[in-house]
Formats: sequence, C-alpha cells, structure tokens
Amino acid sequence: MIVFWWWWAAAAVLLVCEMALPGVIFLFLAIGAVLTGLVLLIVPSTGLEIQLLIFAVTSVAAALGLRPILATRLQTKAHATLNARAAALIGQVVTLDEPIINGRGRARVADGSWNVRGPDMVAGAEVRIVRVEGAELVVEPAR
Repeated sequence: MIVFWWWWAAAAVLLVCEMALPGVIFLFLAIGAVLTGLVLLIVPSTGLEIQLLIFAVTSVAAALGLRPILATRLQTKAHATLNARAAALIGQVVTLDEPIINGRGRARVADGSWNVRGPDMVAGAEVRIVRVEGAELVVEPAR
C-alpha cells in the first residue's frame, strides 16, 4: 500500500534531480508528487490508478501555470549582450584619453583604450558611445 510520504519522498528525489540537472522539468514533477501526497494524506483510500492520474494532471497543470512565470523571471537584460561585449558599450559615457583630431582619437573604456571616431574634441571631454563599428567606437559629445 502506498502512503502519502512515498510521494513526498519521490518529490524530494525529483527536487534533487532538478538541482543536479539543467532545465526546469523536474520542478513540475516534484510539485505534482507533493500535491498527490497531499491528496493521499486527506483521502488515504485512493487507489494507485487515481494517484497516478492526480500526479499526471497536477504535474501538467504546474508546468502550464508556472512555466510562463518562470520564463519571465529567468530572463535578464544581460543575455542580449552576453557574447557581444561591444554592443553593451552603446549609450555609455566615457572620457577621452587623447583628443579627437580630424575625426579620430582614443577613449578609456573600463580597463582598456579604444579608438574613437567623432567630432573634434579636447582630451578629457566626456563622450557618449553611439555605435560600434569593428574595433572603433563612434561617439558624440555627452550633454
């Protein structure tokens, strides 16, 4: 005879699998197992077929209900520029290391120095990065 704590033990094993493996699928199965154990605690004479049906329905319901919520919580803005470091620079205000003369100069960005292109300006002026073209930053005066 299956008692409620068997389902809770299965939920614990599924949660361990959730932590050890990539993805979020085991979380929904663990929720289904917990809810099945809860139903079995309330109605102890539930047959195995009904238990499996409750497990399947609650697992699918948890997946359908929680997946959109988890998807929005797990997304961050950093993913958009994760492998495009230069794209993350757009919009930043930096200081010119060297003056921009004839449209060319250099600016310090974080721990590096980049070639910049823009209107002529003196060293030490603040500029905003407008776009990145290859290994060169296109800048405009920061206001």
